[in-house]
Amino acid sequence: MARSSEANDSETPSGDSNYSERILKGSSSVFSGSMVSKVIGFVLNLVLARGLGPTRYGIYSLGYTVLQFVKEISTLGLQNGVVRFGAPAHEKGESARLKGTFISTGVLGFGAGLVIGLSLFLAAPWLATSFFENPSYVSVFRIFACGLPFYVFNYLASRMARALGKMSVDIFLWGILQPGLFLLLAGVLVFADMGFTAVLYGFLASTVLAAGISVYAVVQLFPDLLSGLSPDFDIGPLLRFSLPIVGVSLASIGLTYTDRIMLGIFSTSESIGIYQAAAKWATQLRFVLYAITATFSPLISGLYHDGKKQDLAELYANTVRWIIVLTLPAALAIIIFAPQFMAIYGADFRAGGNVLRILGAAYLVVAGVGSVGQMLQMSDHQDFVLSVNVSMVFLNVLLNWLLIQQLGVIGAAIATGLTQALSNIIEIVALHYFLGIHPFHHSLWKPVGAAAAAGLVGTASFLFLPSPLHWVVGLPLILVIYAAVLYGLGLHPQDQSIANTLWSEIRSYVQR
Repeated sequence: MARSSEANDSETPSGDSNYSERILKGSSSVFSGSMVSKVIGFVLNLVLARGLGPTRYGIYSLGYTVLQFVKEISTLGLQNGVVRFGAPAHEKGESARLKGTFISTGVLGFGAGLVIGLSLFLAAPWLATSFFENPSYVSVFRIFACGLPFYVFNYLASRMARALGKMSVDIFLWGILQPGLFLLLAGVLVFADMGFTAVLYGFLASTVLAAGISVYAVVQLFPDLLSGLSPDFDIGPLLRFSLPIVGVSLASIGLTYTDRIMLGIFSTSESIGIYQAAAKWATQLRFVLYAITATFSPLISGLYHDGKKQDLAELYANTVRWIIVLTLPAALAIIIFAPQFMAIYGADFRAGGNVLRILGAAYLVVAGVGSVGQMLQMSDHQDFVLSVNVSMVFLNVLLNWLLIQQLGVIGAAIATGLTQALSNIIEIVALHYFLGIHPFHHSLWKPVGAAAAAGLVGTASFLFLPSPLHWVVGLPLILVIYAAVLYGLGLHPQDQSIANTLWSEIRSYVQR
């Protein structure tokens, strides 16, 4: 990668290639951890869906959706604030400031979780009977409300690890620990046929235990947290940065989960269960985006505020290309063979095939613009991100209200897919307007061309080969043709680095 012409680039001896190496190294660590997380999440949802059936899985999914909404309020935006202020303090060795940031984040987040959790507990009867018109939701909302403060703390603790540059611990605390504990408990409870309520208590127990382990992990990473060092509290700037992000996060959650809330109002629990299963598959297309963003986001603020905009622009373009290269084959497989992917949850879920196709196409757009939201937020344009997301939430609610009543779950998918794609398109245009940066360089035609070739062959196998031969042959063909065409067109040097890194990771796992 070419060095920036900015004079202050000389302050970093290794140039922006050092940043690329940090992103690749950190992303490969997050990628490995995220792969474990995704496997755990997939098996967990498979156990719940097959063990509970579409209706009870739908009830669980609605309760989990409500939990996500209240979690975003309870965090107070501190999940970004602790990285924004903690990472620079860690880089500069300012332990007192870092301690003050961590303590403020933990106390404020847990306290907000207690208050909002109590509110949800008390409001559960009204919410279930008046809003969703289903009294069976009361116990679900109350159990999730009891777990809320611990759930919030576990989330914020993972972001403390991210601020310390410990990406593997970040993904372990949030993506592996609690879901893994819940999977163990849920598996036992479902196998023993202990009932739906017992499974919900399994979620509560796993969340409390995960929060306790998170405290231990953060202290191990940052022993000064419990030392006699006097913390340097700077709560005002922390909250001024973080609180607007509550709106951004709520709007983002609204874009993601409004469909399930609206299905809960206008449709059945079974529809929610089918839709949730499709959404779980579709969101896997953000896997690579998440892994790279986790490492890239702490660098954005530093590069931007140090005036290294050229380095930032090139790094962003590279990360988008990496995301697109690695996401396209998975997107093709999910979109073409959607009914087969849905049937893994059980025969009753196969009806959600077209829902998965619509959501899969939308999340491909989301992944294809990379860390655009983080680029805007970390460059002090979080207010704009908030305004876009809030506008899209209103549009999403309106479209879901109109389309669910006409088309059911398909309407929910169309409404959410359109608003997800549109919000990211607006943000990428705004990024170019504000910073003069866009990630779409000419080198992207190679993965797009490879995807077109692989997609044609995959679609032909789906249409013309009998079941189950069409997916047994078609899925490997998509991967082989995509890789062969991409390799034939020639890999970008940075893409070759990704291939080498991934190959090293695979070899290390095989040799263990």
